[in-house]
Parts: sequence; structure tokens; C-alpha cells
Amino acid sequence: MYIVSHMLKPVSHLELQQVEQEHAVRLPLAYQRWLQQYGEGTYSGWMNIQRPDPEVLKPFAAYDLWEHTEATVISQSQLQECISIGSSVDGDFLVVHADVEGLIWLPRHDEQITVWPSNEVSFADILDRIYCGYYNRDEPFRPAYFEPWNEEKQHIFYHFTGKENGASMKELADLCESDLSWDLVIDNEYTCKLFSAMIGGYVRFNMASEREIGLFYEKNNHATEAQEAQQQVQAIQQFLQAHHCTALE
Repeated sequence: MYIVSHMLKPVSHLELQQVEQEHAVRLPLAYQRWLQQYGEGTYSGWMNIQRPDPEVLKPFAAYDLWEHTEATVISQSQLQECISIGSSVDGDFLVVHADVEGLIWLPRHDEQITVWPSNEVSFADILDRIYCGYYNRDEPFRPAYFEPWNEEKQHIFYHFTGKENGASMKELADLCESDLSWDLVIDNEYTCKLFSAMIGGYVRFNMASEREIGLFYEKNNHATEAQEAQQQVQAIQQFLQAHHCTALE
């Protein structure tokens, strides 16, 4: 698994223990190990791994968002007792409840609540299983990567006008990949991401819109070559500006 940034903010074992004791719930060991090693962040661009939060689901107990029958693992009123540990970029919730063994999946666009095993050694393996099962994929998202959350992240968005000048965003992404140095490349029909550990971030080309490009980096990178990291950010900016990309205010 590729780690976008080395500026991690691990969650203490004591904090997780306090949540378990206060709410009489058992947090999955794989989830606890992940938070203690990596902290909060986004896994492979689709799943936000978060601190355990007992407040997130409380408002949803008043609404009929999911089907609750005798076969459903939790009742509507029990939603307010759930501890949220993650959410997808589509708005799905991943939660635990004291009376349920496994992870409860509350989908954003479906009424059916499901439960997923939580006994995998790696939390990434659990998320991969959910990704394949819920989204009907044969394989999990690869290459896997994790983007930690921290206060150092900066971003600049660009508007691409290359189409008016006879250039496509795909051509621009390929040129950017070949002209500059990258540690990981993810390229598909929807997006192209070029990752650089030096800047603790990446350049994202939105292939769907063919208009938006985002540069994500850290202002205080922990790399020994801090000046080199700054120079790389500047090189990326100069490349984009030279190829029909205008920075947005």
C-alpha cells in the first residue's frame, strides 16, 4: 500500500479504550491497529477511515432511511447507539453496535442494511471485501493507497482550456507523467493521479469533466530535502501554467 504522506497522526490506544468502555462496545482489532499506526484518512480514494464517533448516527434514528424487519440486525431506534468508524465518499456509513458481531454497512442509496465480518488481520482487507461485495467488483481497487489527514495539506485547482487549443486532458496527463518524476501513477477513464512522496501529495486530472485539475501538497513536508520539495511543487505549477491551465482563486 502506498502512503501519500509520512505526516501521520496516530490515534492512541487509550483513546480507543475509553470509547469501548464508555459505550460498552468492542472496536474491531484490525481497525484499532490501523488507527494506531496510520491515523485517520482516506483509503484508495473511496473510504474515509475515522475516529470512533457515537454522535454521527443519532439524528438518523428519526428517519426511515433503511428497512427494519425482524431479520435486520438492528432496529431503527438502535441506530442512535451505533458507533461510526468510517464513511464512503458516496455517503455510506460503516458502524459497530454492542449487540452485533461484525461491521454494519448503512448504504446511502439502498434500504438494505448488511453486516460484514471484522475478523480479517488487516483493516484494508476488510475494506477491500466490502468494496468488492457492495459495488459488485471482481477485484479491489488497485494499486491501494492511503491519504492521511493532517493540517498541512494545501491545494490549488486549475481550469484546463486545452480543448479550445486542440489538446486533450489525457495528452496533458501523459505529458506531465513523462516530463516530471512520480512515485505512483493511477490512470483510468475517470481520473489520473500522479503521486509524489516528496511533496506529500499528487496531481489529479479529472478525466470525466476534462476541465478540472487539482494539485495537492503539504506546506511543511518532513522530507530531508525540504527545498527540493518546494522546487518540485513549483515545477508542477510551471508545467500546468505552460499548458493551458489557469489557477482558480
